[in-house]
Amino acid sequence: MSEPEKIRVMIVDDIVDTRDQLEKLLFFEKDIEVIAKASNGREAVALAKQHRPDVILMDINMPDMDGIAATEAIMSQDPSVQVIIMSVQGETDYLRRAMLAGAREFLTKPISADDLYKSIRHVHKLSAARPRTVATSGGEVVAGAVGGGTEGLIIAVFGPKGGVGSSTVAANLAVAIRQQTNKKVALVDGNVIFGDLTVILNLRSDKTIIELATRADEIDGDLLNDVLATHTSQVKVLLAPPDPQRGELVTSDHLRTILEALRREYDYVVVDTPASFQDRSLAVLDMAHRIVTLMTLEMHTIRNITRFLEVADLLEYPQEKVMLVLNKASNRTGIKAEEVEKTLQRKVQFQIGDAGQDMTFSINQGVPLVIAKPTHQIARDINTLARELMGSAKTTTAAQPATATAAATEKSGGLFSRLLPKR
Repeated sequence: MSEPEKIRVMIVDDIVDTRDQLEKLLFFEKDIEVIAKASNGREAVALAKQHRPDVILMDINMPDMDGIAATEAIMSQDPSVQVIIMSVQGETDYLRRAMLAGAREFLTKPISADDLYKSIRHVHKLSAARPRTVATSGGEVVAGAVGGGTEGLIIAVFGPKGGVGSSTVAANLAVAIRQQTNKKVALVDGNVIFGDLTVILNLRSDKTIIELATRADEIDGDLLNDVLATHTSQVKVLLAPPDPQRGELVTSDHLRTILEALRREYDYVVVDTPASFQDRSLAVLDMAHRIVTLMTLEMHTIRNITRFLEVADLLEYPQEKVMLVLNKASNRTGIKAEEVEKTLQRKVQFQIGDAGQDMTFSINQGVPLVIAKPTHQIARDINTLARELMGSAKTTTAAQPATATAAATEKSGGLFSRLLPKR
């Protein structure tokens, strides 16, 4: 049996001791091979063209041509290469510049061996999930499906502020998709600390996402079927742990592995995504094909939406990936949707009406509104949103990975929190 191909790594740093130390750290990793070393940016550009590495470890501060300029040059000649920027600086400006240049991750020196290994393997995995480009006879480049186009569509329901209704919308949306298609639909409670889906769907199970996180290397269809609870609508639901302490055990890497397994087994995977900019949320958003971004007509929510859209642009999420949806739409707030669109310079693509009392009753009963009152205007709005998302599945072939991902550890709070302006 032939050995799997190794991840080909090039190290770029103007300090010879640093290059040698990084090479020694990688020497005993069986799936990683250092194929070249460069002492400055110009040399790196030439060697990258010659050796075509999978991953480049790029120092940011070097004479002649720095790491930012070298990254831009390398990405222009080979967009498939994954660049990890290294620096003793951790400021927001460096992060922004690195991402805009095309870097996938940012590591602050001194770099631990663990962080180094994880970053290399993670960016390489993202590269494998990226749609392949194929040249047509007319010279155009189009995206090709990964894995024959058989993988399911991941839909993240996300609000950059709590209280916008993401859990309720996620639950109703998953049921609506199941009702309309009769296909395999999974619903994931990505809020592993304070999950609400067990209440919203009136589900009880002694098996939660913890069972998958602790057996991440063993996940297959049988294990998923054993762990996921079955709702009366036949939507399969992956519940959050019953207490925050156990929820903390679920990492962003666990979530990526679980979502990867789910999209191989289900036609649609809807994820109730935590209202935060921490690494768990970023892991879900990176893998999502579409992000249903919920907002309400409140100033603090609009401010957070503005921040999220700025970060989404920096991470090079395609505009069509982020779907702006106004929830609890009402003319009683003193703010009009048209005014918000002008401020954000983005179109609000869908609106879900405001029926607080009916929705609260639905939650208290544990029966989604699309089941309890299918002719209700809110149920109709959610069904319209479901149809649009299913239509997008015909043209969406693979998740668009972020330009920069969560290389930071739990202690740092993830990439998003490091990018957001300090108040």
